Amino acid sequence: MSATSNVHVQVNEDIFSCVLEHISDARTLHALLAALPKSHPLFHVGLTRLWQLPIHLDSYDAQASAASQKVLDYLLDADVDRLPLAESVRHLVVAVEHEPRIFYQRRRIQPVFTWPEDLVALHARLLDLFPRLVNLESLDYHSFPGADMKSEHVEPLRHLRKLQSFGVDCALRSRDYEIPAGMAPGDLSRQFDAENWEMEPFLSTIGPAMTSLEFRHVNHTFFAALARQTDLFTSYEALEHLKIDITEGVWDWQGGGSPAMGASPEFTFPFLGFPSIKRFDLVVCDQTLSGFHKGPMNMVHSHLLTDLSLDVRHSIFWMAFKWIHLFEHLSPSDFPALSRLEIKDNTRNTTRYRWESKQGEWARPGRAYLGLVSPFLGSIGSGFLPKLSTLWVDEKSLLPPALIPLSEMESILPGWSVHQLLDRAPTSSDEPLDLGPWWEALGAAFEQLESLRVGFGAITHLDAEPILGLCDPTKLTQFGFEWDWKNYGRDEPLSPVLLEHLARFLKLTDVHILFPRPETHLPGIPDPVVSARTVDDVKSIFNCNGSICRVGIGNSVVWERHPSEPSAILLVSDGSVAPNPAVSKFYHAGFMPKPLKPDIDNSDNAIPLRPARGKEIEQLRDLLHRILT
Repeated sequence: MSATSNVHVQVNEDIFSCVLEHISDARTLHALLAALPKSHPLFHVGLTRLWQLPIHLDSYDAQASAASQKVLDYLLDADVDRLPLAESVRHLVVAVEHEPRIFYQRRRIQPVFTWPEDLVALHARLLDLFPRLVNLESLDYHSFPGADMKSEHVEPLRHLRKLQSFGVDCALRSRDYEIPAGMAPGDLSRQFDAENWEMEPFLSTIGPAMTSLEFRHVNHTFFAALARQTDLFTSYEALEHLKIDITEGVWDWQGGGSPAMGASPEFTFPFLGFPSIKRFDLVVCDQTLSGFHKGPMNMVHSHLLTDLSLDVRHSIFWMAFKWIHLFEHLSPSDFPALSRLEIKDNTRNTTRYRWESKQGEWARPGRAYLGLVSPFLGSIGSGFLPKLSTLWVDEKSLLPPALIPLSEMESILPGWSVHQLLDRAPTSSDEPLDLGPWWEALGAAFEQLESLRVGFGAITHLDAEPILGLCDPTKLTQFGFEWDWKNYGRDEPLSPVLLEHLARFLKLTDVHILFPRPETHLPGIPDPVVSARTVDDVKSIFNCNGSICRVGIGNSVVWERHPSEPSAILLVSDGSVAPNPAVSKFYHAGFMPKPLKPDIDNSDNAIPLRPARGKEIEQLRDLLHRILT
């Protein structure tokens, strides 16, 4: 018997199932299933794994829409000897969306257009599908822009006893961009907010059973309606995870100048009434967090939170509200259970994508998070935040606010790296910058951490030494950072000194560089591009420390190896779908490639490219056809 045959004999159903648990890419599973006869026992193991992954239906383009209709046919097909395949679906992602050509009529609130027939057909057929999804655990409904979930859709969902997670687009279309000025606060939102999802039928029937809710594209009108449901929300005892995006529309902007998205710094956020929220993901505009109060953090009970994620975006796309005061008004004593704190400081900076800067490039330096390091994180030294083990920040969130280059004019506020700051330690009582408390606060925090993504801007090996020197080598398992590629030659390998520092951490399993080498990703060429130089960088990180299992460069571009096979390095996620839910959230940060016009760099790492699902849905269509014939 050949060696190959022996391998096939040894891969029984249990082993194959264990292998498939590590595969979360539908394309790979489809390839495996295509190679197996339907009668083979391993085919059914692979099919079971496929049903655990999200099943997509999409009307956004002709390819996806046509394939989705056939998938619906197969999911609903049933006879006396076989239950409908719909009963196998665990996670359904529906995108009843289309990008219409909208013509706004003067002094009319609603745009004038009709949805295409394929979108209408998919929307209608959901009434047949939903009652059959008896094992559905998660439903994600996208309709921006598109057709919302109606009360008649909600009725069959009430009977799905296993449904626990739900995500929805709350606004169905963007507002009219021709907004007049000179109105009272809130009047603009009331007049120009787009049509919203009719939420009451869902909230009063299915909502109390959910453990996870995601509200996307929340405008002022929708939030006002949401805030009126606080008495109902007190019954949501099962809900532990809330994600809410409050960046849609102009909220209480008073007109004049550029429309400012999201709530103003003066907006009062009420407690929403949810009694059990432990994980809170907030997508928020920078101006909203620039006020001198807790702002949107009032929406939840802080003392229950184990995970807090802030995704901070531009209120006005061409500028930033530079001073974030939120952490000056949060008391560490209110967060006794917090184990993970994440801040994504989305800023426009394209100078890091090319070796030589070009005229007109975005070069925004990031925002200043006053109070974040001291007193908030520094309170760990006094016994507060006892469970904080994960800190994920980026840009320059951890630098002393006085030294963040908030102006592009270096003569006003120069940029400082970590080692330069330490070299500038006060030498006399006349020194205006006392950095001792800042560094002590960082030390108290970093020593406790198991997972760290730093926000010091682009660092060199000279910065890595003091940063890692604050961490405990017996605790740290993940380290992420932005590397200062331009401080080294174009073809130079990663600094050996950096690799020496990484080698000291014997429990380190994950290393993430947030942005790739300049000109690795360029507009006008296919993405993602993994160059030979990048592969060498990845290998050098693996080689420096035998405990490292995964290396990422960019958002969701991840290589992996097993400790038993140190030379076998596999690209497990290429970044083409970013953020990729199949890889750890630790890698959901940094550069996201987007195909743009030639000579135009992507300055937006906040909003991912809409996935093209046509091919994936066609693969599912072909598989279901094979099963049924």
